[in-house]
Amino acid sequence: MKSAATDDFYELTETIDKVRETESIPNLLQSISHLYGLKTIAYLGVGATRLGDTEPYIAVTYSPDWVAHYKNENYLFIDPVIREGFNRLMPLDWGDFDVSEGRTRQFLGEAVEFGLGRQGLTFPVRGMRGDRALVTITSEANDREWQGVRRHYTRDFQALSGHLHEMVLRTGGIETPQINLSKRQVECLWWTSQGKRVPEIAIILGLSHHTVKDYLEEARDKLNATSNSHAAFKAAQQGLLFPGL
Repeated sequence: MKSAATDDFYELTETIDKVRETESIPNLLQSISHLYGLKTIAYLGVGATRLGDTEPYIAVTYSPDWVAHYKNENYLFIDPVIREGFNRLMPLDWGDFDVSEGRTRQFLGEAVEFGLGRQGLTFPVRGMRGDRALVTITSEANDREWQGVRRHYTRDFQALSGHLHEMVLRTGGIETPQINLSKRQVECLWWTSQGKRVPEIAIILGLSHHTVKDYLEEARDKLNATSNSHAAFKAAQQGLLFPGL
């Protein structure tokens, strides 16, 4: 199991941000899956293509057999990833699903049989114009290995999911408002996302408490957020935060 190094991460975000053709997306997902040692990666977006288009946009690296089986079994209506993912703000670990309900247990068991992997993480994305998406990654890691790599996957894909969603919007012809955060604003939001408070951030960055508060207030205004944690969350959702600062 592996996670991308910081240099790989930055190069990957630049690659994603340069994509202009929808046809390039499947190969890009395959590259991301290989870079991170994943079993599969999938994107499902609602309101992510043309305005007024109610059809979701889907790009997956799943096997054709699983896609066909999924459709034949009408799993769209019981898939816990979709059922819970669109109602969540934070990443969803497949290990947290309630498997006491038989159909959910059957679904997850068959997903493993069809080669999706034993572990999964789903990252919800909420756009600025009501668009939403789910980015899902799966892994063959055993439980012990998963505990070691899950944090790295979560860190990177909270940001990458936002970049992937912006890519789909862009290739679908949808212009999104650009939010420009300064380097200091990003740094303050990043450490906020890691649970640090203003005094701690001030020490880490070598700034005064007042200066850190100003940066966070400016970031909240740009992101239309109600709190520092809300601003950090929205920035991560939109791919504006980067690990390894």
